[in-house]
Amino acid sequence: MAQRGNPFVVAPENSSQSLAENDGGLDTAALYYGPTSPEDITVAADPDAALWPQTTVTDFRQVTVFGLHGGAGATTVASLFGDDTVDAGTGWPVAGGWARPLPTLQVLAVARTHYAGLAAAEAFTHHWAAGQLPSSTLLGLVMVDDGPTLADGQKKAVKRLLRKVPRGAHLPWIEAWRHVPPDPGRLPRRLTKIIHAFRTPR
Repeated sequence: MAQRGNPFVVAPENSSQSLAENDGGLDTAALYYGPTSPEDITVAADPDAALWPQTTVTDFRQVTVFGLHGGAGATTVASLFGDDTVDAGTGWPVAGGWARPLPTLQVLAVARTHYAGLAAAEAFTHHWAAGQLPSSTLLGLVMVDDGPTLADGQKKAVKRLLRKVPRGAHLPWIEAWRHVPPDPGRLPRRLTKIIHAFRTPR
């Protein structure tokens, strides 16, 4: 079934989903790299921090995407990756069900670049680095712009957070996606590079 745009808004004439080399003023890097596992770093767990909520997943796909907060953009990111990806909501995904042996899920976290998203990403990356998120493997973190441009403080925070995980990616604001859903078959080169990197073992 063909995808349709929102009938209540008029899409901009240039709605080809091109990023136009615009990355929200962050920089031109599509990907960042950090420690491959918590064993590579030494971070103490925060004894006062609540445990990160978990979600039991029984629909096993190549990639499991979840949001670090409501409205993170996880559903959109999962749709970009295609049919072998599942959106697990907002809890740390852990395999469950009757299948044995249970697989180790390959997990991709998503957050927005606004205040709440940056705070959630800060807490999450600390939990992961302290070894408090077992049973699944973190592929990395995707930060999705919450507007056309980022303030200097946002840019610095995004860069720092994306380097705290095995792979980090920044998805700039794409105005066309406010009017029509992204077409996984016609993605900008930057996004296809990001998707390929997350699918390739380090």
